[in-house]
Order: sequence, then structure tokens, then C-alpha cells
Amino acid sequence: MKMKLTRRIVASFLAILSVLLFSIVSLNAEEGHKENAAHQHGDHMTADGDKVRCAVDGMMMKPSAMVKVEQDGKDYYFCNDMQAEMFKANPDKYLQTISVGNLTFDLNVITTDAYTMMMSHMGMKGMIKTDEIKGKTHYFSVYPVQDHGEVELGDVKLALQVTNAEGETKMALLKYSKMSKTYEGFIAMPKGNEHEVRIRVTSPGVKISL
Repeated sequence: MKMKLTRRIVASFLAILSVLLFSIVSLNAEEGHKENAAHQHGDHMTADGDKVRCAVDGMMMKPSAMVKVEQDGKDYYFCNDMQAEMFKANPDKYLQTISVGNLTFDLNVITTDAYTMMMSHMGMKGMIKTDEIKGKTHYFSVYPVQDHGEVELGDVKLALQVTNAEGETKMALLKYSKMSKTYEGFIAMPKGNEHEVRIRVTSPGVKISL
């Protein structure tokens, strides 16, 4: 009886380990941003080197169609001049780079109003689903990178968790976009100016027989 109970405990422990929890620094963590500078995207190139990512919304396009800005010795690309000016005024507000072990994530965040305006400016307003943005205040895009190249995570699920200084927490599932190769989603942010953002990464389940 004791042996069976031990096996059940071990099996439960292994099952729990199959769910990965990655903690991400807060959006206003300037020091963490500086410490991760070595991991930052530089030219923000994708794996095939044929396209670049917008440093504000994560969208991918050819460099010739983007606005290029050099800042702090790095080249950044943007969908338009408005995004470039937004980024130059406050880079940490729109882009964070987070290292989790050997894996690095880039995270973009903009208000839903700014996202809608940018999509309209690019003639892509028709791609916005009204029911997805209703009542939501911010748009997030997350994408794993390694050595300035894209990383395929396979069959995993990502969720966004945002907590304000008072401890109020909101969560939202992130959907994978094949077009931009990002995990993206909208969320109604808790009130306040400072928030802690975490990405919860859940692996596919595994069955273990003991």
C-alpha cells in the first residue's frame, strides 16, 4: 500500500513538472532591460534574414518597406515614422527583452487605440476582429528569439498575466499568428502606471506509467 502511494506521489510530481512557468520582469524594469542588452535583437532580423521585425508591434516586413532607426548602437525597424518616434521617446515602454535560461523572448506592448490606428494606417483595419478588442486596453505580441534568429516552440500554449501594484491580476490567452510568427493577444490592463508582466508557458501533457 505504501509503495502504491509513493508511486502516485511521484507520478503527480512528474505531471506537475510538465507545466512550465516562465516569469517575466515588469515592463518598467529598466535595470533588467540594460542587463539583457546583450540579448537584444540588434537588427531584429528573422531566422531567414529576409525580413525584419517592427520593434513596436512585432510585425515582419522586408527592410526596404520599414523605417530604420539607429539607437544606442543598434538598428531598429518600424512600420512607419509614427512608431519610430514613439520608440525613440521611450524604448522600454514598447519593447522588452527577457532571458529565461537559454531562451530569450522579445515582448511588444501598445495600447489598443494605437494598434487600431496603426492597422488603419497600413490599410489592414479589416483584419481587426471587433469582438477581440472590445473592452481591451492593450495589445501584446511575444516571440522567442535566439542569437537574433527565430525559435520555434512547437505545440505550446502561452498566456499573459499582468499584475498592478495593488495585486490586481488580469490574464489573457495568446494566440499564435502564422503570418507574423508571434504569440499575440489583447488584455484589459489593471489600473495603475506600473505593472508586472509574466508569460505562462504550458507544454503539451505527457502520460507516464510507473
